[in-house]
This record gives sequence, C-alpha cells and structure tokens, in this order.
Amino acid sequence: MSMLWLASFRHLLRHPLQLLLALAGLALGVATIVAVDVATGSAARAFELSVAAVQGPATHELAGAPAGIDEALYVKLSRTLHYVRARPVVDGYVTVSDESLQLLGVDPLAAVDFVSGTDTDDAPAAAVADSGTALARWLASDGAVLLAADTASRLQLKRGATFRADVGGHTRAGYLLGVLGGGAGLQSVMLTDIGTAQAWLSLAGRLTRIDLRVPPGPAAAAELAQLQRGLPAGVTLAPATQRARAGLNMTQAFDTNLRALSLLALLVGLFLVYGTISFTIVQRRRSLGILRALGATRAQLLRIILLEATGLALIGAVLGLAGGALIGRQLVGLVSQTINDLYYVVAVNSVTLPAGEPLLALGAALAVALLAATAPAVEATHSAPQLTLRASVLEGRARRVTRALVGVSVLLGLACLVIAVSSQRSVLAGFAALVFAMLSVAAVAPALLYACAGVLARTRIAASPPVRLALGGIAASLSRTGVAVAALAMAVAAMIGISIMVDSFRESLRDWLTQALQADIYVGAPGPGFARPERRLDAAVVADLVRVPGIGSYNASRRAVVQSDRGPLVLDAMDLAPDWTRFADDAALVAQPLAYRLNLGVGSTLQLTTVQGPRTFRIAGVFREYGSDRGSVRIARGVYRRLWQDAAISGLALRVNAGADVAAVERALYRAAAGRQALQIDTPAQVRAISLAIFDRTFIITRVLNWLAAAVAALGLLSALLAWQLGRTHELALLRALGMTPAGSALMIQAQTLFMGAVALLAALPAGLLTALLLVRVINRRAFGWEIDLHLHAAQITGAVILAFSAALVAGMYPAWRTAHAPLSQDLREE
Repeated sequence: MSMLWLASFRHLLRHPLQLLLALAGLALGVATIVAVDVATGSAARAFELSVAAVQGPATHELAGAPAGIDEALYVKLSRTLHYVRARPVVDGYVTVSDESLQLLGVDPLAAVDFVSGTDTDDAPAAAVADSGTALARWLASDGAVLLAADTASRLQLKRGATFRADVGGHTRAGYLLGVLGGGAGLQSVMLTDIGTAQAWLSLAGRLTRIDLRVPPGPAAAAELAQLQRGLPAGVTLAPATQRARAGLNMTQAFDTNLRALSLLALLVGLFLVYGTISFTIVQRRRSLGILRALGATRAQLLRIILLEATGLALIGAVLGLAGGALIGRQLVGLVSQTINDLYYVVAVNSVTLPAGEPLLALGAALAVALLAATAPAVEATHSAPQLTLRASVLEGRARRVTRALVGVSVLLGLACLVIAVSSQRSVLAGFAALVFAMLSVAAVAPALLYACAGVLARTRIAASPPVRLALGGIAASLSRTGVAVAALAMAVAAMIGISIMVDSFRESLRDWLTQALQADIYVGAPGPGFARPERRLDAAVVADLVRVPGIGSYNASRRAVVQSDRGPLVLDAMDLAPDWTRFADDAALVAQPLAYRLNLGVGSTLQLTTVQGPRTFRIAGVFREYGSDRGSVRIARGVYRRLWQDAAISGLALRVNAGADVAAVERALYRAAAGRQALQIDTPAQVRAISLAIFDRTFIITRVLNWLAAAVAALGLLSALLAWQLGRTHELALLRALGMTPAGSALMIQAQTLFMGAVALLAALPAGLLTALLLVRVINRRAFGWEIDLHLHAAQITGAVILAFSAALVAGMYPAWRTAHAPLSQDLREE
C-alpha cells in the first residue's frame, strides 16, 4: 500500500501548475462564500451589539405614535409599578463631522433603578452613573455627551471638547463630557441626558419609548398583564427583542441573494476540480492499469483517488478561509453602505469571522472535491486493466456520456420550469430553479462543442489540414475540452443573466422616478435614517417656503413608522390629488413590496395603530415603488394629522409657475430658510442622480461576486486547456516534425481555445436569458416583492463576449507558447 501512496504523491508533485490551478479555483470559490458571510455577519453583529448595548436588560418596551409618548405615562408607571421596572428613552439620529450616530437620551437615576437587583450589565446606565461628580455635571450641563473611546478618536474629540451636531437640519452645540472605556456596541451611539435629547430632537415632554424589565415570576407577569390592559390608546407593548429581529429581517433577503451569488462561484469551481482530478486519472491511466494488473484492488485505487481529493479540499478550505477573510474586509464596507442606504444606520468597526465559518468552508470544499472526484474515480477503477491503458476508451466513454448529458440537460431544464412555476413564494425554490438552469447549460455544453466541431469540419472553412486537425483535436479530447467549455458557459450565462437583471432593475427604477417625480423642486430635512420623525421641516420655514415668488402650488407629506397588526410599517401621509378624494377617509394605498410581503390586494384590510387606538384601513390600490424593499402605506395627510395628531411635515413637492427660473427659485428657497434650518433641496434630475448612485453602490457587490465566479471559470478553462495540451505533446511534436512551424502550432492552439470560447458563448446566450428571467420574475419578486420590467440591450452581452474570448485567449497563451518552444526530441518519445 505504501508504494501506491508514494506513486500518487510523486505524480501530484510532478504537475505543480495543474495542482496550483485546481487549488486556486477551489480556494477562490470557498473564499467567495466566506467573504460574503464575513461581510454580512459583521454588519449583523454590529447591529446586534448596538441594539443589545442600548436595550440593556429590558425585556419589553412601550412604543407610541411618531410624535412619541407623553412622559406623564412614565411618571405614572414609576409610581404604580412594584415588580416591573421602567426606564424612559429618547432616541434619534444626529450627524457629527459627516458621521451618523444614534442619539440616546437616558435618565441615569432611572437607569440605576432599572438594573438594580440584576446581573445584567447596562452600558448606558454604567456610563452615566459611575461617579457623583460626572452625574452632577451630566444633569447640570446642556449638551453634555458620552462617546465610545474609538468613536471620539475617529471624530478627533477629546474630553471637554465642543462640537456641532446636525439634527434634521438644525445645528446643536454639544461637548464631550467623557469617553466609554469598553462599550461594545456603542461605537455608533452618542449618550446624553434625556432632557438634552428632547431639546435636540424637538420632543419636549415626549419620549420615544419606555423600556420595561419584567423579572421572572407570576407576580411580575400579572403586573405586566394589568399594565397592558390599562395602556392609553395608541401605546403598544412588545418584546424588546422585536426591534432587533425586525432590523435583521429587513436585510434577510439581501443577505440571501449575496449568499446565493457566492455559491455560484463554488458551483463553477466544481467543474474546475472535476476537470483537474479527471485529468490526473487520464495522465495515470497507464500506471493505474499496470497497478490493477499487478494486483491492486479497485477499492485501494478508489481510496487513494478520493483521499487525494480530500487533501485537495483541506488545503483549498484553509486557503479559501484566509482569502475569504481578506476579501470580506473589503466587502464589509460595501455591505454596510448598502444597509445604511436602504435599511438602518450601522457602524461596522470590526470584522468578525462567524463561529461556524471554518466548518462551513471545510464542508463546502469537501463536498465539491468529493463530488467532482467520485465519477472519474469510479470510472477508472471499474475499467478492465487492459482498457485502462487506452485513451481511446476514455474518449469513447466521454462521447457516450456527452450524448446522455443532452437528455440530462432537458430534464434539468424541465425541473427548472416546474420548480419556478409550482413554488409560489419560496426564495430558496427560486434559487434551486436557477441552479438547475446553470447545470442544464453545463450539461449541454460538451454536446454543443462536439456538434459545432463536426459541423464546422464539413464546411469550406475546414478545407485546410491545420483547421481539420484543430477541429478534430477538440472533438477527440471531449473528456477534457467538454468540462472546460461547461464551466465557462455556466459563468458566462450567469454574467449575462445578472447583467440583464441589473440593467432591467436600473431602467425600471429610472422609469418609476420619471413618473413619480412630477414636481419641479423637492424640499426635505437632511439627516440619516429612514422615516425618522426628527427629519421634519419647521412649520415657520414651511410657511415662508411656499410663499417664495415663483411657487405656483405645493404638496406636503409626512413619512413615519407606525405600529400595525403586521408589525412596524412605513407610512407616507400625502396631500392627495383632487381625483383621489375617494381615498381620503378609511382607504390606503400600499406599495408592491409591502403588498407582496403581507399578501395584500385591492379590497384587503390593514389595521394601523393610531393615537386613538387601532384603525382598520381598506386597501384601495397597489402602486409601484423601488425606494425600499420594505414598502410603504399611503394615506391622506389630513387623515394622518387627525388620527395620529401629528401636524409635522417631512417634505414638500413644489411646482414652479410657467416661465419661472427653477434655479432662481431654488436659490430663493435657501435664502428663505437661511439661519433657521438647513434644507435638502433637489430637482427631479438631482433626485434621480442620487437614487441611481445609491442603486449603483448597492449592485457593486453583485458585480464583484459575479466577477469572482468568472475568475473561477477562467482558472478552470486554463487548467483544462493546460491539461489537454500536456496530454497532446506527442501528437503536436509529430505535427512539428512533419513541417508545421512553431508559429503555426501556437496559432492552431489559440484558434482552438477561441473556438471553445465561442461555443461557450453560444451555449450561454439562451441560458443567460433564462437566468435573467428567473432573477427578474422569480427570485427578485419573491425576495423583495418588486415587479421589474425586462429591458434587453446589446450592451448587456458585451461583458459576456469579452469574458468568453478573453478567458479563452489568455488560457491558450501558455499552452501555445509551450508547444512552440518545446524540444521535439523529448515530446516525440512514447507518451
């Protein structure tokens, strides 16, 4: 047995380039999965730490309307509760030196009582109540804040330093009272006194929420139930974990899509490992036949080949784990930026490797390597020894398998269709259909290569002997060329599908913006966060803005998050057009993503929690919206103002009189608000530019993952072509000896590789269109609820054409160079 292991080890060492290419492809596929998990996991971990640090030992929370909860409720609870502990909280978002932070207003005395008798560490309470001197300065100073040490360093603030914070267009003066030594999760939090937070956020006498700590035991549970029964209208009780769960649920579809794209790179890597292992068996067909003839059993040879694949997987997993951590550090910025743009504000200051990631990397690498190795290993070990010595036997089997794979391709295509049609809402089923589509194109690619080579060989193009030899070489080595073309075709199909999907989404977004932006100027309060209540326009500023000369008419709107029987929802209260008067009472419009997620349609009902209690709205229509996959509900602003008792305005849509200069009116608007509130004023063109810029930032990640999969395919093609040419050294040397020039042999090899790239492109074109349909009509619809119009342009194929021919051209360079410069005497020896 030791001789068998020695022979196997020596063979691998004699072909280092081939081994390195296989390791590189496997490692890159694993690294892509690890990188996505590192990036998304780091962002999710940062959000969880932030919520946990802010939440402390709270088990429940009381939430109210966008205008907040009357602080008198907290006073009442603090006097009447005996077992349950309460803590008032005011929070919002501020911007300091272009960095967004969560402003958290706490009452240190209430915070100390809130954690009394528990073992749970409450970072905000500990931060503000650790010494009497700091507490006195905290309560006596207007604008005193605490920051995490690394946040203060990043903002270049030292203890006692003053700074300016922007809150909804208003500048607030503050100073750094102290820094937090540890404070995991507080890197994006600014702690302040509850009075300061109320003043900064214009919430005098109001609270954002009231945290509750319910200790175990029947007495506390009974008191909580009694509290819930006596809550004022419009105030809801929910578990404290609901906020964190809702935040993470927002990004679930986003994370799922990234992970699916990362698996594509590993799927392409499967063909690379298969090609490498199958060729090592082809290279050793003579030695394997001799070993079988000398008494080596099939089980012994099979064990050696599978253990080789296992060793390859172990090394690839380690390399992929290290590479994925490095790539993940680069991706984390893109992921966190997308989350900040679309979901919530999070600061990712550390990159973490999820606990199970090493096992995931090892499992993925082992699965790919063993799956790729099993078929060629079984084929080699179950052949008769004398047949194992013949390459013609292998190629004959390859042609038979190729014909069978055509039927497999048809079955995979049918399975793709059945799954896509029969599974109504499952995102995973949509991705399964996509995988079947990818495997379908991979299965048909070898047959297409063989057919194209045969058809071309019967045309006038193949009149010259070198062309016939080139085409014959491709068809005669189907066991190696077919695998290379399959991997490349799958990667090109994915590139075409993703390109069409991204462009279709972008064009749909552009069309929607053109239809939705009917005003001439849009005015809003600047600031981070989506539907934040502090992003509102001052009433006096609004009154002056609408009187600016040149303004013909306007519509006001209020965006806020309200409670419902389906959880927190984004509500847009708008001044509706005159012909929408039938929607002005108990009716609402819902955006497509929300309608899809909650299974709402025209005639359905939705219960929203107003300050007067629950109110049922009838769904009068469903509209398109691409601003967020959360979707929103629209009602008349008059109805919102009456039911939620909130007269605030988040934005204005201004129409300019005919003939007026829009730029001049825009400058006049800035002058009208100067010194009172900073405004975000944009024309429709600027809104489109900002929206498309956010879109492009979001899909940078998709394009990066797509190119990583393409890189794996290019490595696979290079490995397969190198293996193919190494197996033809004797044949190519004979051609050189019969008169073919070095340049002619190199040109023939490059022509062969370019032909293979063209066939891969031919197979990928219909598969790419199918992939685009699955991404647009099935996966994006199920994951996000969007309806996207399919837009097809010739430019979408450009990247795929460049990939197919560039990969083929680059992959053929070294084999062509080697053939042209290899010594004839050595290669003319027996294979």
